[in-house]
Amino acid sequence: MAAAGACVSVPIKKAAPPVEIGEVIPRGKYSMVMDARWYGLSPAIDGWVYFRIERDVYRVDYVTMTVLERATEETSGN
Repeated sequence: MAAAGACVSVPIKKAAPPVEIGEVIPRGKYSMVMDARWYGLSPAIDGWVYFRIERDVYRVDYVTMTVLERATEETSGN
């Protein structure tokens, strides 16, 4: 038991990402980002698109549905 006024640190368990890079996601399960500019993202080119997967945004190859990379940090917070 901590004494009154004492600072206690509690470790925060980091959640696993919803998908892994290289994973093939099923069609229709997640929402495609239709207006990348609204999110502050560069336009999708070369056959990949953005998908919203839980609270993150990922680049996904549209033909194979393979997750290419996480792009959440590139968003503007919208």
